[in-house]
Amino acid sequence: MRSFNHSTEILKLLKRRKYKSLGLVPTMGSLHNGHIKLIEACSMYCDENIVSIFVNPTQFNNKKDLENYPQSIKNDIDIINKISPNIIVYTPKASDLYDSPAKAEVFDLDGIDELIEGKYRKGHFQGVATIVKKLFERFSPDYAFFGEKDYQQILVVKKLIINYNLKIKIKSISTVREKNGLAMSSRNILLDKETRDDAKIIYESLCTAKKMIKSKKLEEINYFISNFYVNKKKFKLEYFYIAENHSLKVVTSLNSNLKLRAFISVKVKGIRLIDNIALF
Repeated sequence: MRSFNHSTEILKLLKRRKYKSLGLVPTMGSLHNGHIKLIEACSMYCDENIVSIFVNPTQFNNKKDLENYPQSIKNDIDIINKISPNIIVYTPKASDLYDSPAKAEVFDLDGIDELIEGKYRKGHFQGVATIVKKLFERFSPDYAFFGEKDYQQILVVKKLIINYNLKIKIKSISTVREKNGLAMSSRNILLDKETRDDAKIIYESLCTAKKMIKSKKLEEINYFISNFYVNKKKFKLEYFYIAENHSLKVVTSLNSNLKLRAFISVKVKGIRLIDNIALF
């Protein structure tokens, strides 16, 4: 298996290969089991596969967060090679995707990029849409694979596909979790072992909210989650929302006729951890 720094090299390779469907798994590297599930799904679904590894600067609104984002290209390539030596790995420099300086495009995403996570990371989803559109335009994949841990990102990409009439289908996989329930994230490795174990309370609090929704009012659930983190010294609740599954509009009352999802962000020793689960 080879990795390529330039998209033109990959396009030349694809011209020589015969395939029925091309799958793309966009990542920022520091691969974990969640990424592995995506890559395995892509390999099973498509007969030609590209995994991109690129820490995209335009989706970071915090320079320190960008600088601290974990990177391990060699290890990532070894992981991908164990899945399949036939997977094409794209490891570009910023200059292969952006003019200098790198700037995000501006997209009309019907406001979905400004809700929930978008409130706390201004411009984040514009940066996500920018890099995804660039990858889509470069490689014209038939399918692209994303994880539901970043559920809002999936909706942003789907909106992008509709707005630009792209012939790409999105495949998503359920959030992959550590044994204690913590949603797998590349940022998890920045936590010490004790804190990483303690962070199981994030998923536990979501599961409790899911149980409560059967018999409690929205105000009671919101109060429980808010109060739950008050006495947790390591953990600072940044947000908790219950929102409609497709529009991400935060609900003001519970309605069993709507598909709802709970979203949470918690800061742990300066590291932001996000998660979400379907409610009903």
